Amino acid sequence: TTGELVGQFLAQAYGDEPDVEAVAVDRRMVPGAGVTVSRGRQSDDVPREVLVQAMPPDADVLTSWLCDLRGTNVSIRVPQRGDKRALMETVEKNAKQAFALHKTKRASDLTARSLALAELQEALDLQEAPLRIECFDVSHVQGTNVVASMVVFEDGLARKSEYRRFAVRGDDGVDDTASMREVVRRRFARHVEQRDAEPGLDAFTDPATGRPRRFAYAPQLVVVDGGQPQVAAAQASLDELGVHDVALVGLAKRLEEVWLAGQDEPVILPRSSEGLYLLQRVRDEAHRFAIAYHRQKRSKTMTASALDGIAGL
Repeated sequence: TTGELVGQFLAQAYGDEPDVEAVAVDRRMVPGAGVTVSRGRQSDDVPREVLVQAMPPDADVLTSWLCDLRGTNVSIRVPQRGDKRALMETVEKNAKQAFALHKTKRASDLTARSLALAELQEALDLQEAPLRIECFDVSHVQGTNVVASMVVFEDGLARKSEYRRFAVRGDDGVDDTASMREVVRRRFARHVEQRDAEPGLDAFTDPATGRPRRFAYAPQLVVVDGGQPQVAAAQASLDELGVHDVALVGLAKRLEEVWLAGQDEPVILPRSSEGLYLLQRVRDEAHRFAIAYHRQKRSKTMTASALDGIAGL
């Protein structure tokens, strides 16, 4: 939670050069295994008042610890109004902008992208680096207005002209796994159709426009938003169509586990892995794209009326 993160940050910010492992409750320690604090701070380093976005669960212990470091009273509080509230909002806005800039720089870093693709190739035991990655996500509210998205990343960068969205028909049902099975089948059915086109016909170029055909290029890696059930559903569609040259993984949100088809245990990538960061960006982009389409469809449904079919109204 936000409060727990605030508590950890305070322990790191004011616990310079850790030398005491906080494994017990004490006025001079922040509780919780793995959190370390120090008594080496100067009193001037600790302010009289600490403004936070959310109160940490152990605020009283943190307050006592900061009071000991400063030598006088210290208060931790969430500003509700006035100048201090405005200050907190400004700090939050600056932090969001800095984080967005950091993500943009990291995504555009050629070295980081190359490292991410190499890590994925090794971790997933792929024959080649996944230069083209497609990710699918399903969005709905209690089984209504079910939609799905497909986003494409090439060389580690989003290629938005290749994005596709699907209105799920529900031929296989309306739950997440059935919807995922339908969407993956629809996407790769088009690819198989063009791949097996008559000899002499360019399977990748539309002769009318000269542009690449939709769904013509197969990815090296398909990512689905979900765990083992979603991966199994997508793999069933690939097997049904006879597509065996595409790697498939699922990225589960809870622990960011990477699931492979037919495997009982997930692949755990290090939290600092560039490969995991790339998978997260791909998954988050698919989720954003699906949510946007779902909101659009839901808005149209909510504003529909039985009177719309009456001429003149």
